[in-house]
Amino acid sequence: MTAMNREDIARDFYIEDHALLYGLLGKYAEKTCGEAGLEALEKATVLYGRERGLRMAMRAQRNGDELSPRNYLIYGEWSDDRGLCSSRLVSVTPQYKTESTACEWCHTWEKYGLMRYGRVYCTYIDRNLVKGFNPENELGIDGSLSKGDPCCGFHWIGVDYKDEAELEADMKKKAELSDSNIKDFLYHTAHVYSALRRTFLVELGLSDAASICGAAMREYAERLGSHKAAAILAEADQDFLSI
Repeated sequence: MTAMNREDIARDFYIEDHALLYGLLGKYAEKTCGEAGLEALEKATVLYGRERGLRMAMRAQRNGDELSPRNYLIYGEWSDDRGLCSSRLVSVTPQYKTESTACEWCHTWEKYGLMRYGRVYCTYIDRNLVKGFNPENELGIDGSLSKGDPCCGFHWIGVDYKDEAELEADMKKKAELSDSNIKDFLYHTAHVYSALRRTFLVELGLSDAASICGAAMREYAERLGSHKAAAILAEADQDFLSI
């Protein structure tokens, strides 16, 4: 892809692409390898989360910021600029708590009958993002939409804002850093493909990994377009630990 073509195609990618491809990779991992496939999916999700968190840490360190729980929130890599997800503030002190009440990932998994694999994603992703940023940091999770709970509750351990003004100051810094921190969903979808494929190769072997990834990408192409599948494969051929 040329730079211009890449940016044109990237505008067509969003949360549905990311969630669908993850779910399809899980579906075909189980179909091909049974319980071993599901175990590989769990390990792959851990790797994917840790790599994303590590990238965030590398950017924070480059900017001279410590790897604190508050800075984890500032250096997040995705933004829902289409407003498909909803969350609410529960408290800022003595612990920052939020609740996610609508999730486009869950909507996608439900739409395509892939919630079984979405639950694996939700079980492992957020805690490993936090651990990838700093192994000493912790995240408390109370409930999950993908498991039928009314919301996903997040207790941001170690984050205590004295008031909402202090929170708003951090969110202002996050917005100011968005050009260098936020990655589009072509990038995120290619990264999830790369991380899962690499794990399947190690855990399940060359033949089964090829079968899983090939079947998942074919179904993805049937549902969302062969040009998008080709873009993912081209984008996946990079070092996802490079910032």
